[in-house]
Amino acid sequence: MKYYRYLYVSDSINNIDKVKKNLKAHKGVLGIYVIMLSSDPDQVEIMNAAFLRLNYYIKHPPIIVGIAKTYDEALMLVKDMVDESLFRTGSASLKDFLKLKASTENFS
Repeated sequence: MKYYRYLYVSDSINNIDKVKKNLKAHKGVLGIYVIMLSSDPDQVEIMNAAFLRLNYYIKHPPIIVGIAKTYDEALMLVKDMVDESLFRTGSASLKDFLKLKASTENFS
């Protein structure tokens, strides 16, 4: 499992280290949603974390850019990402924004 350097986490996640440990070990994480980079250009996907236990994701681990407790919270995190991208770059190209943010030490 790979995590984005500046992982977006919803406020209702109390112990992110425990959640990340369980995700990495492919243990049950009921009610957790992950936001991951999509194979589509400039997009992210929201998925129930239980799907990460499938063989495909074990063999091809996605890059997780956000973790939320509910689907609605995951949508709000994506909205926050888009808002931040628009504010900082003037574009809603999330992949480009996330890459720029991760590669720039003092991106503010």
